[in-house]
Amino acid sequence: MEHRSLVITNQQVQKHVTLDDVIRCVEDTWQWHGQNQVVMPPKITTDMTGAGVNGWFNSMPSYIAPLDMAGIKVVGGYADNPKYGLPYIRSNILLTDPHSGFLRALVCGDWISDARTGAQAAIAMKYLAANCDVITIIGAGRQAYYAVQCISRVHKIKELRVCDIRSEARENFAGFFPDADFVIRPYESNEDACREADVIITLTTANAVLVEDPWCKAGCLVLTMGSFQEASDDIARNFDKIYLDNIAQGLHRGQFKGMAERDEIKATDFSAELTDVVAGKKRGRDNAFQRIMAQLVGMGSPDLTVATLAYRRILDAGEKAIEIDMQG
Repeated sequence: MEHRSLVITNQQVQKHVTLDDVIRCVEDTWQWHGQNQVVMPPKITTDMTGAGVNGWFNSMPSYIAPLDMAGIKVVGGYADNPKYGLPYIRSNILLTDPHSGFLRALVCGDWISDARTGAQAAIAMKYLAANCDVITIIGAGRQAYYAVQCISRVHKIKELRVCDIRSEARENFAGFFPDADFVIRPYESNEDACREADVIITLTTANAVLVEDPWCKAGCLVLTMGSFQEASDDIARNFDKIYLDNIAQGLHRGQFKGMAERDEIKATDFSAELTDVVAGKKRGRDNAFQRIMAQLVGMGSPDLTVATLAYRRILDAGEKAIEIDMQG
């Protein structure tokens, strides 16, 4: 087995890994980052639009010392996919032996990427939210579905407000949670949905201001999780604390890219990296009235942790998997 590489399908991953597993993997990996047990260069984006291809992908390498595993996640957005019934975001993960470079496995990362994104929101709320009674989600796609799945496993929700530019998406979202013990309400207006919300989460592909400072009450938490700007610059300027999951990445992409390019924000303006908060090295929320913003740009290392868990559980189960002799 050690001389052959496995090919692990999306279905196999979901058979051996649960959402609860993913939530634990995210929190563990963030803690390991804070303890300097992860080597992870900033992600590199390959934007193919200038060459006539309507898509992009990120290369996200990392080494995770507690797992003794190295690898890379390659994930991208492909704008034409929905026309063919395919998801916009696609992901693949390579697991390699850090000592020899041997390819241990090629793992489909589609479900892992969606589930890890959702788990990030749940863990960020655990360390930064004052209250989780009323949650507003802007963007009612696959990642919003997994965010709600993960959040509801970690937090007690009373009301979920859902916004999307597609009326059918926001109106139909409640149908994905028929057994929910919380109320799910569609909102056409972002402002109405955000006012008096305890947590506001943006999960879109937009590059637009979707959340304004005056809509955010005292004590609220705003999580921006898209690839571009989704909230007003005034939120970063006026909120009590701002966090990033990874500052090296967050100054060059996502919510704060424009402000950084205009020299309006720099690394020292952030309260901390969220990974240091999880590791107990930096403070999170100080009181229930602080308004806090966090941009979760997304890191490849938690995906690698989840893929490693799937790989090792498949080996332990002795399950038949596709094997390739890379030396043959």
